[in-house]
Amino acid sequence: MTQPIVVLRPDEAGRVAMLHATGFADPWSPAAFRDLLSESTTLALGVERAGQLVAFVLVQTILGEADILTVATQPDFKRGGLARNLLQNLMSRLGERGISRITLDVAEDNMPARNLYDSLGFTEDGRRPGYYTTGRDIPVAAVLMSRSLAL
Repeated sequence: MTQPIVVLRPDEAGRVAMLHATGFADPWSPAAFRDLLSESTTLALGVERAGQLVAFVLVQTILGEADILTVATQPDFKRGGLARNLLQNLMSRLGERGISRITLDVAEDNMPARNLYDSLGFTEDGRRPGYYTTGRDIPVAAVLMSRSLAL
């Protein structure tokens, strides 16, 4: 079942930060999310179930390109297609706005996310060795990925 996708506003920063903290060893603060959600260059989309935010994606746009800053799904809802649905909707919206390319980085050891991005047509552009350190005994590379949004 496809869930309705909502645009997240600055006053929802607390909910966004709480969800982000469920999936990241170095979660962003509500103030950081409020600042990002207040910027005209950012777009955040979310999925709610029973009034609870269960997944979101946050992207920043500049000069015709977009960079995915973070994606999070509540642990109980992972592998249920929510992130895929959000990313597909995001890419459609960005394409309609004239954004031609989307980029992201993902931890080298995050195979579920890398497989999702691969399946959505992202390709590897490079790596940043030792980029991800928090919550790890050994730093891992950031895999830089992108895809065209041209129709």
